[in-house]
This record gives sequence, structure tokens and C-alpha cells, in this order.
Amino acid sequence: MKERLTPEAKGRRALVKKAQRGDPRAFEELVVGEQEYLYRMAYLQVRSEADALDVVQETILKAYKSRKTLRDPDLFRSWLTKILLNAALDLLRRRKPQEPLEENLEVPAPQGLSPEERMDLYKALEDLSEPYRGLVKLKYLDGYTIREISESTGMPAGTVSVYLRRAMDKLRASLKEGAV
Repeated sequence: MKERLTPEAKGRRALVKKAQRGDPRAFEELVVGEQEYLYRMAYLQVRSEADALDVVQETILKAYKSRKTLRDPDLFRSWLTKILLNAALDLLRRRKPQEPLEENLEVPAPQGLSPEERMDLYKALEDLSEPYRGLVKLKYLDGYTIREISESTGMPAGTVSVYLRRAMDKLRASLKEGAV
């Protein structure tokens, strides 16, 4: 049974197909619609405004150059997110040593935490290695489903679940150590 698309989804699909065929205006319209999302995602990864802007710019350039590789127009955002995550990871690999977590980091955290508990949580999150940190951010801070994370990162859903479980175990252990 074929899935029914809304008129908005049909229009977006047509726009993506135009962009794939080389229409720069269509690509620009798509990117403008994703601009805020791309910046937020990049900032969560690199934690610096300048670096986030660089990552977004790199993502747009890479996406435009490889627009013909997108297989399913309905997955444009996931495809773009995967490019962004790879660009952010490349930037983080080039940046040595890693910058410390800023105290004024504006990342959502569970309600009702004291400032000290919030900083403990940020520190524990910062201590996680990649890809655990990125997956936790996508799942718990951005609210993505495991399926959406799987599509955007290219990881099988089972791997995403296992990594998230391991990450949460590491976070719990880290927070427990800090409380003792």
C-alpha cells in the first residue's frame, strides 16, 4: 500500500528533485528552510558559534556538491543531518586539544536540577566519547527517535539503541562517582 503524502510533502519532494537536477534556487530554498535546524545541530556538536557557522557552511557546500547522491527525496533532512554530523566530527578531530565545557552552555537539561547538578550532568556528558555523546544529544536533547537517529547517522537502529544504553550506563556511573 502506497503512503499518501500531504500537499506540503509533495511540494518539498518536487523541490528536492529540482535541486538534484541542478536548480540552484530550489537548493537555496531547501537550505533556507533548514538553516535554523542546521545551526542548532552544529552548535550542539561543536559548542561554539563560530565553529557551528563553519560547520553549517561546510555542510551546505558538501550537500550541494553531492546533491545527486541523495536517493530518497523524502529523506532530505536526514541526509543533510548526516553530512552535518560528519562535518562537525571532522572539525572536532582537527581541533586539538578539546575545549572545556563552558559554564553558560545553553543546552536543555531535565527540569528541577540545581546549577551544581546541571554542571555535573554537562561534565559527565562532556566526558563521554564519540559517538556516545552525539547520540545522547540527538536522543535526549534534540528529541529524535532511534529510527530518525539511525537514518541521519547511517547506523543500524539496533546499534543506536545499544550505544545509547551504554552511554546512559556510563553517565549514571559518572554521576554516581561525583555524588560520593
